[in-house]
Amino acid sequence: MFCSLASFGQHTVKGTVVDENEEGVGFSHVYNETIDLGKVSDIQGKFVLTAAKGDTLRFSYVGYKTLKVIVSSSHLVNFMKVTLPRDSMLLPSITIYSDPYYKVPLNIKGEPIFINGVSLVNPPDPIKAGDASFGATGVGGVPVPAISIEGPITYFSRDEREKRKAAEAYEETRETITYQRFIAQDSVRVKLSGMYALDSTQYDEVIRRLHQQFPGIQKTYRPNEIWNWLLHHFDRTAPIVKEFSNY
Repeated sequence: MFCSLASFGQHTVKGTVVDENEEGVGFSHVYNETIDLGKVSDIQGKFVLTAAKGDTLRFSYVGYKTLKVIVSSSHLVNFMKVTLPRDSMLLPSITIYSDPYYKVPLNIKGEPIFINGVSLVNPPDPIKAGDASFGATGVGGVPVPAISIEGPITYFSRDEREKRKAAEAYEETRETITYQRFIAQDSVRVKLSGMYALDSTQYDEVIRRLHQQFPGIQKTYRPNEIWNWLLHHFDRTAPIVKEFSNY
């Protein structure tokens, strides 16, 4: 009889845990604080948990902010979708020692060592996530070779690395867009190929050598300057490529 009364009013709540990109957060923790009962979602973030109206459910996962939800009548009859926002765990610094046998004492304090040609004096910019500095002080102020990495842990995550790569690729494209448009013109290819009697393969080889030897040309944004670079390079390289292709 007591068991029946204890279970009276309990229902099954079903739902899924997703991130801000609507992707399932697999193996996230789903915990009913009211009845002290917890579950783990499946690989797609889906979960099933016993709960009643008014119970407090807590959703959590490493790298995401914890979210609490009060169960309502709607949650008992509808499929829940819980969105967990990302959370950065700040890490002031990580020190990596080159000596695998060096024992780092607790609460170590001391001034960092100065390495000529490596250490920065009065750096112009504030420390940013991912910045690295060299040199650390061991016990009693004894210099110990090391590298310190600054910033939040999420700076080194796969998502953040991909974002930085995309930003770098965009910046590189923005700087080279004038050259790319110029060199891609059919009129440029036809004119240079005719001037130096090059076939398509020979022309591509001359351009490849140009980019390999003078990568900075791709950031040139004046058409006249680009054309002069091309003429100078083709004068010098086209005969070599043509002679090499005959063997």
